[in-house]
Amino acid sequence: MTTSSDRRRMLGWMGAMALAPLAPTPALADNLAPTPRMTEGPFYPRSFPKDVDGDLTRVEGRSRAADGTPLDLSGRVLDRSGKPRVGAKVEIWQCDALGQYHHVGNAQSEGDPDFQGFGAVETDADGRYRFKTIKPVPYPGRTPHIHFNVVENGKRRLTSQMFVEGEAQNERDGLYRYLGRDAKLVTVKLEGAGSGLRGALDIVLS
Repeated sequence: MTTSSDRRRMLGWMGAMALAPLAPTPALADNLAPTPRMTEGPFYPRSFPKDVDGDLTRVEGRSRAADGTPLDLSGRVLDRSGKPRVGAKVEIWQCDALGQYHHVGNAQSEGDPDFQGFGAVETDADGRYRFKTIKPVPYPGRTPHIHFNVVENGKRRLTSQMFVEGEAQNERDGLYRYLGRDAKLVTVKLEGAGSGLRGALDIVLS
């Protein structure tokens, strides 16, 4: 689980951000609505694992898969006209099945050593990205979520979070509630896929 100091840092950050202008720019006629921007949060990695590929369920040099429900997560990165953003770098990071973030200065023994915690891929010719990870889990103060960045030409274009449709904690999560009707733009519907789940989210850059 997250440590007491992590929780205090996270709750302080949430309180400060409750007054921040997170609302996205209104959609223009006949254009796609932009994905809402959200703050990075306190758990972006301070250091990175050796492998930062798209499979977060496997760690280089370890034989076991990560604990948790496998999740095949995919989607496209588009501009507001619907044109795919080719070669954009998509980064994701999330806590493990025990509620522990990795690579943020905590002892790794406190979490699942078989979970990569962070991954990055580039979009293909259709603007598509794909990750193999685990279904996000809640931890004190937050509903299940996955953080993500989109980077182009070395510049971060978007930072946001994606959420799971139907999670009871969503309506008690201050950051999710703050999005209002735009929460649907970062909410993923999950469905069964073999022994795990799959879901998709298109990311629209403003």
